[in-house]
Amino acid sequence: MSAEAMRTAAGFVQQLAIDLNQDNLELPMFPDSVIRIQQAFRADEVDLDEVIRIISSDPAIAARVLQLANSAATRATREITEVRQAVIRMGSKLVQSSVVAFALRQAEKNESLSAESRTILRDIWVESVELAARCQVIAKNYTKLNANEALLSGLLSVIGRLYILLKSQEFGEMDYSELEPILADWHPTIAKAIAESWGMSSALADALESQMDTNPALQESATLAEVLSSARLVFEYERSGQALSGSDYPLLQRLGIASHGQDSVTLDEHAEAIETIRQGLRG
Repeated sequence: MSAEAMRTAAGFVQQLAIDLNQDNLELPMFPDSVIRIQQAFRADEVDLDEVIRIISSDPAIAARVLQLANSAATRATREITEVRQAVIRMGSKLVQSSVVAFALRQAEKNESLSAESRTILRDIWVESVELAARCQVIAKNYTKLNANEALLSGLLSVIGRLYILLKSQEFGEMDYSELEPILADWHPTIAKAIAESWGMSSALADALESQMDTNPALQESATLAEVLSSARLVFEYERSGQALSGSDYPLLQRLGIASHGQDSVTLDEHAEAIETIRQGLRG
């Protein structure tokens, strides 16, 4: 890395630290309505009419919420055409998930970005969907946790990377190779800070912060941190084409996903459920 590139990267890291300290983590290129919806859910007593009003004010988001509400992911038995019905059917966590998925998808499509940035954003979008699907399946089949909150944790797991990448566009010319170490060091902390600013649960925020930990601290019962970490493990091994050994990761044994000595751990038995969730989120 050249001396100039090092100065640029150092200045960018300094700006990230300032943003964190000042609680100034507004996501560039995220529709204002998305942020307002998340903030509406932050209230101690959620005003359902306010949530519906905000969603209805943005035709694209309203269409996305209705689409997911009528998808196989929600096991819909009859079609609904009103936002109010969709919000009631889905519940807060799934509504939040649909809105986040929409925003991630819109960021990836932004034509003002370079071709390289759009490719990276597409990879981030795909990863968020894949992790979300695996999180929901793991939570539903191996824990007593809220499966839709687990799904939301999977979607939000990439939000720190998204913030860093989009913020770098405002800062100046930086090659992705210069961003990679910054992403690795900062994205879990930023993801947690954004989740907290949106009023997400402490369990979800903690899961985002520890998502790269392959052996989260053992608790009395399964946690979202364990679900997200295990989903990431399974996904990354699938993506690499390498076999995932249950013996190497006590986390997978604790959740019941693998047994000691199991040489090739997969979620293949849940492939149909994962595909259903994947299609619902992709729209």
